Amino acid sequence: MSVFFVLVYTASQLLPTSVASTVMAVSPLTMVLIAWPLVSERPRPAHLAGAAIGLGGVCLMLFTGVDGVSVPGILASAAAMLMSSFGYILAKRWSAGADVLASTAWQLTAGGLFLLPVAAAVESPPPALPTPTLLAFCYVTLVATALAFTAWFTGLRHLPAGTVGLIGLLNPVTGVLLGIAFAGESLTVQQLCGLLLVLAGVALGQPRRASRRDGGQAHPHPASDERPAQAPAIPRPSAADGCEATGPTTTRRPAT
Repeated sequence: MSVFFVLVYTASQLLPTSVASTVMAVSPLTMVLIAWPLVSERPRPAHLAGAAIGLGGVCLMLFTGVDGVSVPGILASAAAMLMSSFGYILAKRWSAGADVLASTAWQLTAGGLFLLPVAAAVESPPPALPTPTLLAFCYVTLVATALAFTAWFTGLRHLPAGTVGLIGLLNPVTGVLLGIAFAGESLTVQQLCGLLLVLAGVALGQPRRASRRDGGQAHPHPASDERPAQAPAIPRPSAADGCEATGPTTTRRPAT
């Protein structure tokens, strides 16, 4: 968690927002491949097809000729993607019986505490921050980190890793749209085609509701030999046997 945050913020300083987000969107395929040996979740064809289509959209969005794309930034973003994908699957495997909120809080707290001495040794003390910057830090801490990771790990608890990873393909869509809205970045036709492919990949990889032929119930008589045996018919006694019939029930009386 500590190294992931360092790498992802390094990539955000070296890369445009859209490029950094699209590199992180390679995570679905990585999660599908890692989940197979670690949590025994075999990749579904829909997951692989959705990841392939989404990666095609990622490539269209990434290779757009954006100025200022640095190789160290790409490497930092790719390393953050690999580490986070591996960590997500480990969290899914190790925290199956733990409370999601407690597990997420301990991961984030431990990661932050580990970074404190490193930051104190490498960087200078934090400067005085104005109110807008403090509000931005509060948003990143509470919404973009605490709430987002809690929702993410909750999804991993209840859904296959491939399904949750494919939803992560929406990262480049969000990154590009936020870059256009707040960073003054432009949207090209190639990026627009990439966005459409990403959305198609996410829709393709979502689970479908399977039809229930039997309504979830077993057949009442699955085999003829399993049917309850019927009681043998009891012959009705007659007067010749010394009995007198008196309706539905038969009473044995001495014959006169």
